[in-house]
Parts: sequence; structure tokens; C-alpha cells
Amino acid sequence: MNFQEFKSFRDKVTQQQSLLRLDCMNPFKAMSFLKYEPQSTAQCSSDDVLGLWAKAMNVRDYRDRAIPCEGVRESLKSLFNMFAVKGKELWLPEDVYPFYWEAAHNTGLKPLAFSTLPTPSLDTLEHASANSVVIITNPVSPLGRVLSKEETDNIKAWLNASKDRQIVLDTVYSYSRGFDCNTMELFETGQCFIAHSLSKAWLERGIYGVLLAPKKELEVCKDILVPPTKDSCYSAFTTLEKQNNLPEIQQSAFSQEWARLTPAIQKLIPNFQAPKTGYFATINARYDEVLKKHNVLVIPSTVFGSSRLDLSVISCLYSISSTQYS
Repeated sequence: MNFQEFKSFRDKVTQQQSLLRLDCMNPFKAMSFLKYEPQSTAQCSSDDVLGLWAKAMNVRDYRDRAIPCEGVRESLKSLFNMFAVKGKELWLPEDVYPFYWEAAHNTGLKPLAFSTLPTPSLDTLEHASANSVVIITNPVSPLGRVLSKEETDNIKAWLNASKDRQIVLDTVYSYSRGFDCNTMELFETGQCFIAHSLSKAWLERGIYGVLLAPKKELEVCKDILVPPTKDSCYSAFTTLEKQNNLPEIQQSAFSQEWARLTPAIQKLIPNFQAPKTGYFATINARYDEVLKKHNVLVIPSTVFGSSRLDLSVISCLYSISSTQYS
């Protein structure tokens, strides 16, 4: 069942019965009550926004490593084009974003797959060539946690095996004011790109992103990335200036909602523990059985591209409201 099929299925079952809804995948709608709407206009440059972003994300020496762009998706499209020109072998998670695969195929790349669910199968990358690049989300979506120290060490060993290997960390699901230590440890290898944007954490969808690139790739990336528009820069600047702590506010709301939902979820999965970050988590259960036995609507893992019918994804977004968390 893909995303469109799930939407049709969801529309039918929600019309027929009252359910516990753990299926919401739209944070822009669910968290819109937190969004500040600009009331006036101001002049600012992309560099002005980049300075505010670097301060908010605690990134030092950002001018030597950070490049403004339109967002994570646009930066990945540009990187995929660059990888295709360089003849890179691309490895993608099969169970995170269908977009990764569509964008890669559009550049002529023929990506290979590894799985993220129920845990990243990094051992699969042992079969990667010496001239390969891998895309990994960190925090790991939809697991609701960051890469572990062991996983980070395994990736570092994989990179160390060939100077031509590279990794791209998609950090769009980060709701902290700064990158975790494992992310920065990977970046310091000189073989890592970090793709970030204001999309999720600041609810500014598709307007402003930042790519942190290795020094040897910096100038090339500056040439290939599409810069944000003036209007996008204004929206981004206003958001960062007026709501610099929005990621933390959202994470607090998620944590409170997970705490409220956990007793109900433990009736399905007794050993369930709330995720450490974000609004997604994964459970070992079939979506159809959960619906039939417990009257709970969850997301089939196949919506994310997984072939695992025994896994489902759950979200805390559906019942979050401004009355609870504003």
C-alpha cells in the first residue's frame, strides 16, 4: 500500500467509525497554531539569514562550510546531479522517502537499496564500491532517534575504507538547536555532507535550506546549488528572529503528546517506549490487525517504501492542539 492508496483507505475507515488516530503525517497542518506570520516587510540578504541560522544551530565557522539553498530536496537534486557526473554509486534507504528514488532516477543514477526498518542495515553497505555515496536521515526517520555511537563508528569505518566514499546526512527531522555529536563527528571526517532546512523545525516549508559541505567540495557546491529567493530570505529571517526556539517548542509538544498516548499504545505493544525525538515511531504490528483488534489507525510501513508487512509507523500529531500546547 503506497501513500495514495493509504489516503483512500483512511478516508473510508474514518467515515465509518471512531478511531484512535495515530496516522497524521502533516506537521505543517498539525503544528500551524505555533507559526508566526510576518506582519511587515524588511530587507535582508541570504547571508543575514545564514548568520541567524548558524547562531540558532550553534554552527561555528559557518562561512567556511555552509551554503544557502532552497531546501533539502533542492540541495539533494543538485548533489545527485553532481554524483551522476562523478560516476558515483548511490545507496538509498528503501523505506524513508520515495522522493529520494525519484530524484536519483531523474539524474540517470541507478541507486541501490538498504533498509532502515526496523533498524538501519548498515552491514549492507559492505557491498558498496570504493566510489559510493549513501544517504541517511539523522534523526533516523521514521524511528524517532538519532544514529547511535555504534552506528556512527560503523559509518566512519566504512568511509575510512575509501577516500572516495561519501555520506549525505538528511537532518530535516532534527528538532534541536544544534546537530548532535555523532552528526558532527561524521562531518569532521571530510567525507560528509549535512543537508538541513527550516522546513520541519521552523515550519517554513521549501523556502530556505543550508548545505554543509566538505571543504574540498565547497566551491563546486556553491556553483550547483540554487540560492533562495529574496522573499524566501525575508520569511526565513523573520522566523529565525521571532521564533528562534520553535524547534524546542515543537519537540516539547511532541514529548508531551507521546507521554499522553503511551498508555494507549502499550495496550497494543506492551513494551512500547516513546521516541526520543520527533513525531514518528515504529511498532512491530500489522496496520490491518491493529485496526481490527484495537480500533486504532496506524500507517503501514509500506507507505514509506518498506516491504515489511509486520511493521507499522505511528505519529503523535493528530490530536495535538493549540489549547494544549500554546
